[in-house]
Amino acid sequence: MVNGPMAGRTGRADEVAAFVDFENIRYSTINSYGREPDPVVWRDKALKYGLMSVAKAYADFDQHPPYVRTRLDVAGFEMNHYPVKRSQDSQGREKLASRSDLNLVVDIINTALVRPDIKTFLLFSGDKDFIRLVTTLRNRLGLRVVICGVPGSVSPDLVAAAGEDDPIELEQTEDIDISVIQSISTYVEQLHDGFVPTQSHMSRSLWRFVDRSKLPSEHIEAKVMEFLRKQVLIKRQTINGQGNELVTTELNPAHPLVIEALEIDASVEVVDAEGDEHSAEDEADGQPEWREEPVEDEDLYDEPQPPNLENRRSRSPWEQEFSTNRNDRPRRYMP
Repeated sequence: MVNGPMAGRTGRADEVAAFVDFENIRYSTINSYGREPDPVVWRDKALKYGLMSVAKAYADFDQHPPYVRTRLDVAGFEMNHYPVKRSQDSQGREKLASRSDLNLVVDIINTALVRPDIKTFLLFSGDKDFIRLVTTLRNRLGLRVVICGVPGSVSPDLVAAAGEDDPIELEQTEDIDISVIQSISTYVEQLHDGFVPTQSHMSRSLWRFVDRSKLPSEHIEAKVMEFLRKQVLIKRQTINGQGNELVTTELNPAHPLVIEALEIDASVEVVDAEGDEHSAEDEADGQPEWREEPVEDEDLYDEPQPPNLENRRSRSPWEQEFSTNRNDRPRRYMP
């Protein structure tokens, strides 16, 4: 990680160029932190290396909420809007092709050629498609390249090509997490007897219980995924009232945040995913530090998607009940 201060105070200050792959950074931030990115954070990071002579962000901004444009203006980033190219395949399905990445590459090369006084380039992205761009800047033009991406969404090969990285790390807001945990508990309590909470249903239904001033509805699915990674939520295999095997998504009563949010008595016995009984206090003592652990069974987790897209749809509880009742009805056969 790079922490170099701005240089050249005795003469002319060093100048840097910052280029932002906006879609990559925005979706990665929402998926990792459950909230929108703040371009002001990017500005402050760039100013550590020198004055921002060039600061540009690339995306189809029609695909993003209007207020992000205001934040980009506040931070001093020039918006470069390139609408996605729409086409159809042989089967009539719509295909979307982004033009932002290509234009970002062209502008970086042009800047490197016409502004030889800029020796440091900050690339805000984690996309490995930029490896050739980075190697060209570093190996052929002798420029310094720093990769600024969201942890967990940055290609290691991209960082290796640049030789330096300065991750975008945001402080976790514990009060928001506690509020969401309490909302999840309320959601589970209102489920009808015989119905169990699943990840897909929780992601679709939690908006009715969450304070939207703390967590916008379009970020709920990303927050659920974050809780799964941090083991605030855990998976459990069970069988529902119809005899079907399901994988439930439940709050982990042994997690410190859950204990704080729901004021759980640490001496109360809980049952873990293996069915063993123990106290929440014992569980917490056994795992003093909660870290993000790799997923052992990938089938238990839904495929990550951009947070503004609805996850794969499963039947809601009332649909399951209707289907079950319909199957139990006696069938009438006409002669």
